[in-house]
Amino acid sequence: MNSSRRPASVTVPTGIVLAGTHTWASTQFDSLLPRQLVPIAHRPLISYGLSWLEQAGVEQVVVCGNRGTGPLQALLQTHVGFGMHVLYLEDPMPRGAAGCVHDAVAVSDGDTFVVTDGTSIPNVELTDLLAFHRKTGAAATVVVHEDQHRGAQSGLHTPTGVFVFERRALASVPPRGFYDIKEHLIPRLRDAGEAVVMFASGRSAPRVLGASTYLAVNQWVVERLVSSRTELDKSAPFRLAWDAPIGYIRIGESLVHYEASVSPDVIITGPVLIAAGARVHSGAVLVGPSSVGRNSVVEKGALVSRSAIWRRAVVGANAVADRTVVADDAVLAPDSRAFRTVVRGRNNTRRLL
Repeated sequence: MNSSRRPASVTVPTGIVLAGTHTWASTQFDSLLPRQLVPIAHRPLISYGLSWLEQAGVEQVVVCGNRGTGPLQALLQTHVGFGMHVLYLEDPMPRGAAGCVHDAVAVSDGDTFVVTDGTSIPNVELTDLLAFHRKTGAAATVVVHEDQHRGAQSGLHTPTGVFVFERRALASVPPRGFYDIKEHLIPRLRDAGEAVVMFASGRSAPRVLGASTYLAVNQWVVERLVSSRTELDKSAPFRLAWDAPIGYIRIGESLVHYEASVSPDVIITGPVLIAAGARVHSGAVLVGPSSVGRNSVVEKGALVSRSAIWRRAVVGANAVADRTVVADDAVLAPDSRAFRTVVRGRNNTRRLL
């Protein structure tokens, strides 16, 4: 890693990504994949947190998972930046966010720890956050954003899921059992007289909680990628600062991978991201923000509107997918209609992205 990213006297923090999950089965979307692995603009959600840490010069990262996140360990290596070392730590029993952080600290020799949630996209400048944390000398810094739903002058703030902790802040966390950050650790630190400060961010951290929030986050990222004015470079790495992904070229309001096939008469309105190997046939209409995944097919006359088409999925001829997730290997039958729903494939449960 280039040491010019930081002054020599500044200690680089250790990153911690909270990726513990449960097996959800209450909805079709919940049973597709662990939320940390759902594709956001063709990348697993958790990879955005890793990119955010890597761009700030963080070299050591501990990903805290559990028995429900086994696929993460194999996947992580393909999304780790050059010079970054990632350790996967699996807790066999539920530990809560603070418990997981405690366990991650125990396997690290660092003093300062940046914590982010694997189901969200960090949306704060990490270098500014770390400078603020060091200046205050606090044991813990909580990143918050103002709750706009209650008015600009409400003074109410919502945690974004990003924290900075000093090692001493985790000393009181029990080595076993469930222990939460907001409910247990923060009050205990304050009771002990430790400084706990807020870092106010003007932006919330987009988070995936279900199918509707998944589509919202996917659309949010697609919009920013397509609207980026950065020159495209097939050899350049993807940057969370909204540089275009590797191998994509700009065609009107879309980013299309050079290995994708899009018929000349396809109508594209709004930002659309089309992955390698995808085929969009004559007469199809794509309305953004939408994403069309690797090796998927949008057949003749089909309409895809504000939707996410995952890998190897097929949207049949003259079919309509509106605000819909068409999952890996799923087929939306010709002439059918899908609105605000999830179309499942027989072979997509718990697959790696």
